[in-house]
Amino acid sequence: MLTSTTFTRRSILAGLAGVAGAAMLPGGPVWAQEQRSLSVRISREVQNLDPPFMTGTTDSNIIRSVFQRLVTYVPNSYEYELDAAETIEQVSPLQIDFTLKKGQMFTEGFGEMTADDVKFSFERYNTPDADGRVSSYKQDWAALVEVQVHDTYSGSLILSTPSPSLWEVVLAGTSGVIQSRKAVTELGTEHSRRPIGSGPYMVSAFEEHRGVTLKRNPEFTAYTPDFETCNLVYIANQKTAELALRADEIQFTELSVDSADELAGIEGVVVDKRPGQRFVWLGMNMQKAPLDNLAVRQAIRAALDVEQMVLAGYQGNAQRLNTMLPPGLLGHWADAPVYERNVEEARQLLASSGVTMPMTLKLTILNEPAFQNMALVAQALLAEVGINVEIDQREAGTFWSSGKAESGEQLELFILRFNANPDPTYNARWFLPNQIGDWNWQRWDSPEFARIQEESGRNLDRDSRVQQIIELQKLMDETASMVWLTNEVFALGYRSSVEPAFLPDGNNWQFNYFKAV
Repeated sequence: MLTSTTFTRRSILAGLAGVAGAAMLPGGPVWAQEQRSLSVRISREVQNLDPPFMTGTTDSNIIRSVFQRLVTYVPNSYEYELDAAETIEQVSPLQIDFTLKKGQMFTEGFGEMTADDVKFSFERYNTPDADGRVSSYKQDWAALVEVQVHDTYSGSLILSTPSPSLWEVVLAGTSGVIQSRKAVTELGTEHSRRPIGSGPYMVSAFEEHRGVTLKRNPEFTAYTPDFETCNLVYIANQKTAELALRADEIQFTELSVDSADELAGIEGVVVDKRPGQRFVWLGMNMQKAPLDNLAVRQAIRAALDVEQMVLAGYQGNAQRLNTMLPPGLLGHWADAPVYERNVEEARQLLASSGVTMPMTLKLTILNEPAFQNMALVAQALLAEVGINVEIDQREAGTFWSSGKAESGEQLELFILRFNANPDPTYNARWFLPNQIGDWNWQRWDSPEFARIQEESGRNLDRDSRVQQIIELQKLMDETASMVWLTNEVFALGYRSSVEPAFLPDGNNWQFNYFKAV
């Protein structure tokens, strides 16, 4: 067993071939103890802080600050180090052994973390709750057969198949957090607003439509967060958030690209603008007429000008995207088709489709400037080929539910943004048939896609796995239901009194590692 101070994703994947990796979490610097308070703007309401049923990045960012994991991402990196685990070792492709550190306490008197809590937390994803709900993140733990408990502090994760994404995504991510069996059992649905963790922060207030307050957990001793309290303030409107940042009412927020340049010259404000890893596309509901007609979808793709749309949305700050995975991520399809606007082809396709013209379609978007501008360009372009577009602009709360459950059946066109993950199989999972009614807003039902996606998730051969991921993107392209737009840029604004911490995608914020300057 290795006992280095840190380990990387490469060393873990090497361990699958027989090299075991284990590490010790360094103590790190002792941060200041002053009663500092940090205010962070969140653009979506907090909905569910019970990890298997979280609703997106806003929930996830809070959850990772409240709970511990066996391993955790280091600040500003996808590399990871030990958290709740004293040791962790990949002893074979189908078994991971762990030992917990002693004395890690859940808040509010719910006792010490044990291997049984690890078992409960991870196996929850594969079991419906008391109301029959199944986690949207069940696929994270699809390879898990069981967690065997050896004694109070040690156990083994037994897998049905090798799973490289377990290290890349799950263990250090939100689905790898460790909950108290006793707390979840006793609190029931209350746990979604009053989560009981053992991490650096605890939830001290949850106010609907307003936000959440995090407070330092005095029982967490691995290190002390710089800020005594972290106020997560829900501000839906971008301009309101910018004014709050100028006035130092909040100290950190995501910015729109156009406002980032305006704020860069404000005294006391720092603007951080970087290439993004999200993927943004115009999607089509393949199960709703006339979009169930392949020729209609191909016509829409031919009528759109991606370059124009991206230019309007991001003022030259973002590049177009031609496939799901942006450059730099494993499985990027470098030779993906680059579709250019062809009005004549679009008209011919519509004529051959048998659909009565002109047609009217609704385009559902999030009310952000980039999406608004891209939607207006799409509306004008499609009008030239006889497709009238009505733009349905929604606040975050209603937008993110518009493609789900019964409302998703009525969706037609939409512009959607997903956060890319370092593991390509994870990125593809949201387009699986079992995500229809949840995150597969195209309502694309492809058993072939599901088969290849599953196989790629257990493939330890890098080269053949890359080919599988490219094949998945080719299948997506054949549907013509996804017009890829951009992987964006992300812009973050913060006061010079704060040094933020976030993962390279720019979306996953590490509140517990924010520092006071």
